[in-house]
Amino acid sequence: MQNPKTYFPLLAVLSALLLFNSLHRSGLAGYDDAFFAHQGKEMALSGDWRNIHFNGQLAFEYPPLFIWLEAASFRLLGINDFAAKLPTAICGLATIVLVYFLTYELTGQIWLSLFAMLVLASTQFFLKNATHAMSDVPFTFFFTLAIFLYVKGLQKPMCLVYLGVPLGLTLLTRSVVGLLAVGIIVTHLVLTKRYEFLRSPWLALGLLLAIAFPAAWYGLQFHLHGAEVLQAHLRFVTSKIHVASAPNGWTTAFNYPIALLKYYWPWLPFLFVGLALQMRAMLSSRDSVATLLIVWVLLILVPFSFAQTRYPRYIMAVFPAFSILSAMALDRLIPEVRRDLFFKFACTVGALAVCLAFLFPPKARAADIRSLAPIADANCPPGQRVLFYTYENGRSDFQWQFLWYGQHYTDLAADLNDLASRVATKENTTVIIDKQSYEKLLQQVAASITQSWKVIGESENLLCLRSE
Repeated sequence: MQNPKTYFPLLAVLSALLLFNSLHRSGLAGYDDAFFAHQGKEMALSGDWRNIHFNGQLAFEYPPLFIWLEAASFRLLGINDFAAKLPTAICGLATIVLVYFLTYELTGQIWLSLFAMLVLASTQFFLKNATHAMSDVPFTFFFTLAIFLYVKGLQKPMCLVYLGVPLGLTLLTRSVVGLLAVGIIVTHLVLTKRYEFLRSPWLALGLLLAIAFPAAWYGLQFHLHGAEVLQAHLRFVTSKIHVASAPNGWTTAFNYPIALLKYYWPWLPFLFVGLALQMRAMLSSRDSVATLLIVWVLLILVPFSFAQTRYPRYIMAVFPAFSILSAMALDRLIPEVRRDLFFKFACTVGALAVCLAFLFPPKARAADIRSLAPIADANCPPGQRVLFYTYENGRSDFQWQFLWYGQHYTDLAADLNDLASRVATKENTTVIIDKQSYEKLLQQVAASITQSWKVIGESENLLCLRSE
């Protein structure tokens, strides 16, 4: 039988190829990808690392760490799609590798650790999000690293100090969501009756170190901009928990179970088995590993299930725990004599997946804006904003893509009448509008207004107009 340790570098290389082979292709999606990339671009171009800017204005909603990573990538590699997605892909690969070491720290079993690494490396939903310029996967890496150092700290208490670093980085990535890791640690210590660690000075120092990161950032921001910083951030956090009109399709209590049924194949049956096994071990013998994994799952899923908007990627930090639970089921079901064959087959499938991903890259994103942005920039005077109206539901994805691919800031019209009035009161206005809305515009507003508009660019779904 082949030494199981030889599969670790193979899985790491295959994971890297799956994550990095198409980063230079397919463009950036609207919303969060273009949103974060634009903020990183603003920071890299301005050299102002103390403040976050969006669309020409100061922005206080998000903590700065992921935007710092974006800006650093742009300064190193230039402002391009590859550099925008690279920090997330690196964190994705680091998380896959870290799951191996965390599983080994928990169980001391190499095969089981390889199973966990394999499960996460072949979880399509995780891989997909690890190739987007979004903060979910970097947050998951820092979150998992904090749990890993906590597990190490149960044997070497000084490591409890070190966990303050990744814990602080979670707070600088996703704000108060990072405190869920503290909840997992404290709940695990209580349930396993390790009360001495709750009084440990090492843990207290680690928590103080974690708090120091966001305290330093928000202290600086408060010094520069006053109370509006904290008020804007609080409004933003509150809006994620309760919103007046949440996006359709992501507001029911069944969103996360449905998402797992949709996205977590082929590992979903193994996850159910692993959950059942570890729940029984937790209830019957208060097993420490089982308790940690069950608490990890519950303290991610339950709080996010109470939020009003429930996008599947919001629970990304639970996927490392899912991988370990699924691996425990695989470890029970696959005999040791067949594990070598299983991993050879898995590596072969992984190599085939890499080849297919290279030969059949994902569908290009932002094709409309990438074709129209140069036209709009060429026809828009310096300092003037490009006016957007794309569909009737207030969609801002095209607008944010333009902020990334274009060179001008933008305004978003509230409705067609607002669009027409803005153009009527300004000369030489550049407008990007979807074709469907343009037809309605021609029918609704006076012909004297629209007859002076000239179509200067066209893509599959959008038009670029110029008023004269």
